[in-house]
Amino acid sequence: MNLSEQWDVLTEARNSIPVPVLSLPAPLGLKFRQAFLGGDVSGMLEKDGNTFLLTVNALDPYTRQRFTVSHELGHFMLHRHLVGDGIDDDRAYRSTEVGKYHNTLIGPKEETEANKFAANLLMPRDAINRERVRLKDDVGAMASLFEVSRHAMSIRMGVPFTG
Repeated sequence: MNLSEQWDVLTEARNSIPVPVLSLPAPLGLKFRQAFLGGDVSGMLEKDGNTFLLTVNALDPYTRQRFTVSHELGHFMLHRHLVGDGIDDDRAYRSTEVGKYHNTLIGPKEETEANKFAANLLMPRDAINRERVRLKDDVGAMASLFEVSRHAMSIRMGVPFTG
C-alpha cells in the first residue's frame, strides 16, 4: 500500500466516532499486538521484515492504549524514515533508554508531532466542535464519546483539566 492509500485509510477512519484506532494497523500494512511491556514503556514501533510491528502495553488503561496506538501510527506516518530498527516510547511518550530501543533520531520535535497526530486522529476538530455544542461542553461526556481520557479531551477542548 502506498502512502496516499494509507492517508485515505486514516481519513476514512476519522469519519467514525470513536475512531477505531485499534483496528487501523492492519489496513495500513502494520502488524499489531498488545503485550506486557512493563511499567515504563507505553508502546513500540519496530521494523519487522518488510513491515513494522506496533506494540502497545496491555497493562495500560484502554484510553491510554488508544492514544499510544495513535501516537505510534504518527511515528509510522511521519517518521518511518527515522525508525531504524525501532522506537519505544516511555510513559511521557518520549524515546528513552527504558525499553528495547533508544532511538536518538527521534527527539522532542518528533514526539510532539506524533502527539499532535494522535490528537488529530482520535479527536478530529470538526467532530469536537460539533459534539461540543450537542454535549454542552461536558468534558466527561466528550471523553467518553471519543474514548479518550478526560485529560486528553480537556487539552483538545482548551479547557483546564479538573482531574
